Amino acid sequence: MKRGVHLKRQFLIWLILLEFAYILSFIFLVHFGIGNENNNRNRRRMQSESSKQCEMIVTDKVPLPSKTFYACEKEILFFDNMFAVLNNVTLRVSRSSNSKENGSRFSMFYNSNHCQNRINLEGLNLRNPVLSWIKKIQISNNIYNNSIYSQGVGFLVSRHDLNNLYHTMTLIYNMVVAKFLLRITHSTTVVIFVDAYDEKTVLRELWDTLFQEIVHIKKVSNALHFRTLIMVNSGYEGYLSHFRLPRLPLVSEFTQFVANKFEICNKRELNCSSINILIILRQDDRNQNDSIKVIERKFYNEDRMLSEIKRSLPEHTVRGVRLESFPIKTQFSFIAKTDFLIGIHGAGMTYALFLPEHAGVLELFNANRDTGNLHYRTISKWRNLFYRAWQNYRMKDEFPNFRTRFHARTIKYYVMEYIRFKCKSI
Repeated sequence: MKRGVHLKRQFLIWLILLEFAYILSFIFLVHFGIGNENNNRNRRRMQSESSKQCEMIVTDKVPLPSKTFYACEKEILFFDNMFAVLNNVTLRVSRSSNSKENGSRFSMFYNSNHCQNRINLEGLNLRNPVLSWIKKIQISNNIYNNSIYSQGVGFLVSRHDLNNLYHTMTLIYNMVVAKFLLRITHSTTVVIFVDAYDEKTVLRELWDTLFQEIVHIKKVSNALHFRTLIMVNSGYEGYLSHFRLPRLPLVSEFTQFVANKFEICNKRELNCSSINILIILRQDDRNQNDSIKVIERKFYNEDRMLSEIKRSLPEHTVRGVRLESFPIKTQFSFIAKTDFLIGIHGAGMTYALFLPEHAGVLELFNANRDTGNLHYRTISKWRNLFYRAWQNYRMKDEFPNFRTRFHARTIKYYVMEYIRFKCKSI
């Protein structure tokens, strides 16, 4: 009898221990298994939200100071001399050794219901190259047929100073404004270069990344028909060259469009105890015939200058870079991680357009350069960046071959001013 009671108690004890072990194992799985899965899920959600945040385009509330006008009973639209828009246009290319356009001439045939023989340009006050292109148009209702290669949307573009980043960006800005205003999302967007320049240029990667297809007019063998053709005017006619504008229309959309195409996120946060300082270096280059191309506005003894700046700002990261030595995408990645950009007045300072929102800019001028060149001062103003300019007036700091000595103490002064300004409320 006693032995039976003892066995019964042992059985109950083992049952309780098994239940307790089961409860512990359940808690373990919940905490370390399902919990980890939830953590992973949360981490993926946060990464997704971060990605979406980088991809988000902020709607710019700045009104467009536009002058929209028309021709041919509103069949042709002109937007403030920045671009013209036509529908149902066919391009035909002919070859001629006497052509001013590097051996290629093209004709444009416009399928119009309201234009008679020629387009009336009276009172339109157009400028080249759009003016010259409009004058080339021939009115024809019978040109398009099924044998012609058909495209959706085309941009007709004539490049100016094609290896200059600033002038290229002013032209691309006009094209991006057209894409936004006309709500162009068509996958077959073609850019046609109509100029005497070669196809392979320093900035070709920029064009290839931003737009789906690039073709030079001299490479066109068949006639091209476009459902919509946008004739893009010179960058001089765009708002990016209008320095008197208090705000740049669509600046957020433009910078985000470019950043997204290069898969660059510039949502970097400012760490006041350790900022990233990028100094754009300039050097002489070589032309295609192997001759020396002299670049103006260079740093004198840049290695010593960089070491002195690094020594004077030990807690911060200072890097001197020749941007042209890297692919365009790498250049954008440098800029996205930069808190304070320093450079002598030159096209590389155009990257101020793509700096993080908290960033600062120091533009340096040599003794012979007019500080009235407002390109990068205005870009910084439009983006609400911290901006300072400093010019050397001491001729003893000017050296042959367009080199200028800028002292580390001067650069440190403006870096510290930026940090005090940005970090006083943090």
